[in-house]
Amino acid sequence: MNKVYITGDKHGSLRPFFGLAEKQLADSTDIMIITGDAGYVMDDDYMLKIGTLEQLFPGTICFIDGNHENHRLLNSLPVSEWQGGRVHRIGERVIHLMRGELYTIGGENYFTFGGARTVSRFVEGVEGIDWWLGEEPTAEELAEGRDRFCKYLDRIDYVITHEAPMFARHHIDRIKRVDDDYTLPGILDEWYDLISGSSRLKKWYFGHMHTDKSVTPILRGIFNNIVEAGSEERLCWA
Repeated sequence: MNKVYITGDKHGSLRPFFGLAEKQLADSTDIMIITGDAGYVMDDDYMLKIGTLEQLFPGTICFIDGNHENHRLLNSLPVSEWQGGRVHRIGERVIHLMRGELYTIGGENYFTFGGARTVSRFVEGVEGIDWWLGEEPTAEELAEGRDRFCKYLDRIDYVITHEAPMFARHHIDRIKRVDDDYTLPGILDEWYDLISGSSRLKKWYFGHMHTDKSVTPILRGIFNNIVEAGSEERLCWA
């Protein structure tokens, strides 16, 4: 039976996977989901890093996209299907989970929605270095995402997003500016309100804010921690 682990932004780091490999804490049926800013597909040499990931982790590594990803490179890859949803298959066991998709893993359903806005983008950021075209969901993606979210509302066990709902920021020490025209956090507030009363939903995990903290019983920020889906027990990998 699959064990599904959740962790946060890695920004290309392999260190946690070396720790897991050293302790032999995972096996070939396990799945690791990274809540965006994985940072492993950034340039044309990305397969070298993917090859190392697959050597270190015996199971499947999945990630939603954050704002610090090479979206043009990701979106140039062929789209295929995995566990009932659309994906970009990066390697044999490394998979990009796309925005607004529902995946059935180990008998439970995971709704994913990546993307966010880089804070420095409109100040001093350089495209392709500090921020990437495609990082922020389009109006069309948001509309389609909401439609599918509502369609699957009573089937969702877990929600995985990169951005946090706006209200969560009031409970997090790390401050990130929210521009007046940046709508995604407010939209996620609406989605949270829609699903927060669900008797089926177990957890909503988000990355981006670099925090390991439960905001509500069902909403949890994830960063360095690696937890089994639905559990608060941290996997000790260091």
